Amino acid sequence: MVHMSARKVLVVDDDAGMREVLETALATENLTVYTSVDGKDAVQKTLSLKPDLILLDVNMPNLNGLTFCKAIRSSTETRKIPVIIITGLTAKGRIEECMAAGADDFLGKPFRVEELLIRIRAMLKTSHIPDHGQRIQQYLLTMRDMRKHLGGDAKP
Repeated sequence: MVHMSARKVLVVDDDAGMREVLETALATENLTVYTSVDGKDAVQKTLSLKPDLILLDVNMPNLNGLTFCKAIRSSTETRKIPVIIITGLTAKGRIEECMAAGADDFLGKPFRVEELLIRIRAMLKTSHIPDHGQRIQQYLLTMRDMRKHLGGDAKP
């Protein structure tokens, strides 16, 4: 189990209901949760808070999630912060678009809370690996192991 009590997660979503769902799920993990309602505010919070993980929606006012993701990837201060995009936009090609913008993972809405928590735990457990390719590979292996440990019932 990953020790997460000092970990910070930034939830970026313009939907108050979704922010509440995510905050409630994250509260079970002893994470410090910060929220933002749009990409512009999220850039400022990312720079000031340096979160350990960002959960990001795509469609938002002021600055959408893909533009936000590209912006934090272009800064040496924030480029290594893991990003999981959580969106209702799951059309063909959307995953590739999110990954091209710099996301580390993609989860479609609606999602199972158990699956979200597995991904968060795995991402935080592997975020220290400096090489992006190795980190993603280890992330996928860690998710697989966590699912097996839970009896395989937490599938995407």
